[in-house]
Amino acid sequence: MSDEELDAAGALSVDEDQDELLEELSLEERKERLKKARWNVFMYLGVAAILFAFALFPMPFSAEYDGFTQSAEKDVGLVWGVPVDGEDIFDVPVRLTVTATKPPSQSNVHIGVYMIEQEDCASNLGAYTTEAREGASHSYQYKETKESVQVDGEYEFEFAIDPGHYCVIVEYMSDEGEKIGQSTDGLSVSGKLYPNQFFGGLLGLTCLSLSAFAFVGAQKHGSVLRSILEGENETTESKVLSEVNKSRIASGPSGPPSAGPSGPPQDSEQAGSPESAPVASPDASSEPAAAEEAAYTFEPAENGYFYKKMADGSYDQTVFVQGEDGEYIPYQAE
Repeated sequence: MSDEELDAAGALSVDEDQDELLEELSLEERKERLKKARWNVFMYLGVAAILFAFALFPMPFSAEYDGFTQSAEKDVGLVWGVPVDGEDIFDVPVRLTVTATKPPSQSNVHIGVYMIEQEDCASNLGAYTTEAREGASHSYQYKETKESVQVDGEYEFEFAIDPGHYCVIVEYMSDEGEKIGQSTDGLSVSGKLYPNQFFGGLLGLTCLSLSAFAFVGAQKHGSVLRSILEGENETTESKVLSEVNKSRIASGPSGPPSAGPSGPPQDSEQAGSPESAPVASPDASSEPAAAEEAAYTFEPAENGYFYKKMADGSYDQTVFVQGEDGEYIPYQAE
């Protein structure tokens, strides 16, 4: 073997080793990417669940009836949120539950609730309560029960407020809309604020979308990895047969042979062609192999196939192909 052939063989061996190494690394990378994609799905789902819980987690407060003011007042403090004035989707939800523990003894008693945006809840808020009852401003809101209250009855109130500093006032009201009550009366207030609903909900939806994208990516990586692993699970025998078949197809005829002739040709011109069988030699001293070769010839067909034509003009139905050494060998279909 020459030096050039040795160098080519060595280069081929190195290339094959590199291809195997690259395939190994590619498979490992696929597994790593699939693992990361799955972890991303669970991570984003977990973060989204935390953010949704954070959005739905309330800031509670409570207030009790004050006999001196004949009302229950509470300084809620600063309520944060998106600073957009007016009634909109960015408003912070507020839910109040008022329990009439001891309402006034007169008939047709109602409960009125004021939500006033003011920093100093200890100041006189009479002017703001009047504005709230008129309903002209989103910063000063008022709601009242429609039916007369009952002893130990619970009544729900819901507000949507802008970010700011708020004061809550709850008091008994007459049927004419006037404040009533005595120092011996009583009521209790339990409230919940949801200032994180917009921020937590928006971030939670973002993480949920990222989790969906990560799930799609994990599905793609998983399908590619399954196809690679299914190819590796192919048996060694099937791989060898596949390689042999590929090499034969690459070097052999381009297609399957057509059906061979069933009898001698009818065309006299074809019968007298140079490829027709020669007359047996009268030389009786020739060897048996030469006589056997003279008894038939190989006639070419399409796509590189040959048929054996006998001396009597009939055809052998076996299909032959010509090897590299020029010998005719029967064609074996895979």
